Amino acid sequence: MGKKHKMTPEEARDLFAELDASGVLDPDDAPGCEQFSRGIFGSRRAKKRAAKKEAQRAAIDPLSDDDPSGSQVSKTISRTAVLVIMGVFVFVLGMQIVYGVSRRLNTANLSDRANAETVSHAMDSGVEWGNGFTQFPREFTVNEASEKTGTIEVSVVDSDSRNELELLSNSQIQASALATNALLNEKINRVVYNVYALVDDSGAFQHDSLFGFLPARGARRAMLTFVWTKTQSATPSNIDWELKIIGMDDDLAEAIQKQVNSVSSLAEDPGATQAEIDEDLRMREEEAALFSE
Repeated sequence: MGKKHKMTPEEARDLFAELDASGVLDPDDAPGCEQFSRGIFGSRRAKKRAAKKEAQRAAIDPLSDDDPSGSQVSKTISRTAVLVIMGVFVFVLGMQIVYGVSRRLNTANLSDRANAETVSHAMDSGVEWGNGFTQFPREFTVNEASEKTGTIEVSVVDSDSRNELELLSNSQIQASALATNALLNEKINRVVYNVYALVDDSGAFQHDSLFGFLPARGARRAMLTFVWTKTQSATPSNIDWELKIIGMDDDLAEAIQKQVNSVSSLAEDPGATQAEIDEDLRMREEEAALFSE
């Protein structure tokens, strides 16, 4: 069994001499090209290869981030990543602009004209009031919308609220937005906003899940009715708006009160207790007695 041949220093030097500065085998120094190095032009080719290697060694900076092989792949990847990020940013910005313009163009203005078509469009697209924008539940019914009677009445099914407190808060904002937009119409004097909720057999609220892809299911139950009315004030320059909430019975009010208290209990109470007030008063009286002596 033969022993492995150990490479001599000269052979190792010759082997590594065949590699260029980037660590790639130089085709001019390959064994197959040895025959081309012989003859009349052998010395001239050898000098050219030596000059080429020397130029490559001088051109390569060991502290540089550039690829010694001259590859531009890393720069191409960097440019592509920057272009993709800029493209996504421009796309998102463009979508926001398009959505904002589309929203303003599609938003109904009930102060100009109020009928079943415009009210349905307002409930579907949302309404603007001041600097705010309010959308309504996707399930709604326009019960009445007439400038002759001066009344607008709609009914909605709230499938977003999780309890009575959220339902009151959301419905109040929606009713206020619709009433503010509609009562600016001089022919509309009354806006009625009926709110229903979906409940299960135990009376618990049912709401949409998975970003609305799974709609809520349950029995419909009437919860609240917001009635906004507009009357001419005794002062000619004033107009009175009045809100009446129908359906706020004792059970509903108690449930909302409990939910308000449970939310308030999560916040730290910065106020002083009665015991602390009494202690502070006692210390002041003692200090006053000492100074009087």
